[in-house]
Amino acid sequence: MRYPIIFWDSGGTIFHSADRPEGFAGCPSPGDVRKNRAFRAGHALEMFGHTLPPDLPRVIDDLEAGLRLRHGARYSLDVLAEGMYDELGIAQRKEEALLLADALGGPRYHAWLWDGVADALAALHRTGVRMGVIADTHLTGRMMRRALAGVGLADFFGPVVCSCDLGVQKPDRRIFETALAALAPSAASSGPVLYVGDNLTKDIDGAAACGWDAALHLTTPANPQSKAVLTFSDYRDLVRLALEEG
Repeated sequence: MRYPIIFWDSGGTIFHSADRPEGFAGCPSPGDVRKNRAFRAGHALEMFGHTLPPDLPRVIDDLEAGLRLRHGARYSLDVLAEGMYDELGIAQRKEEALLLADALGGPRYHAWLWDGVADALAALHRTGVRMGVIADTHLTGRMMRRALAGVGLADFFGPVVCSCDLGVQKPDRRIFETALAALAPSAASSGPVLYVGDNLTKDIDGAAACGWDAALHLTTPANPQSKAVLTFSDYRDLVRLALEEG
């Protein structure tokens, strides 16, 4: 095979992003899940016996804005959940805050997957390709793995490296190097590695700066010029590239 190691971006590459049209496949869209986070969080807090302010949605929005500025790349939904306890004057309970963070994040649905991505991951996994995820996200690695498990993809991946856990975002080479060291320490300085993403600067240029090859997933009809070894919309093309003889 040409690429025994492949890392994947998440939003825009595995999952559709929040701009996917609403009402598809009979389930909430990413935008719907985001809009209903205060409803879920309120029920979680009530379940733990806490009293809610009447303006909980505003409290969450204002708190999030401040925490994003304070924490920068380390902002996560765990940070938001813990901040809500402080903001509401509730004694910190880590075990509750983790569940509250999950409520704030909500589920990711199978219908949010790009067409063909699940089959591609399964085909690569069957042939022994080692894979991981590198994502700029406010979901922690724990939460991202839960989301992947919910759509049946978690077993395909080794390390799931999320920017909020590491405190740096793509295209910073440290996030790529951390992921590779976790998946294949002996390959950290040599060997063909492929990164699959949809963003020219963060994904394609970031991977290229580390000496990796990159495949660009097209999310619009445009066909931009890039350093990618493959520009694709059909995931079968990606599988063929990865498994071809070098």
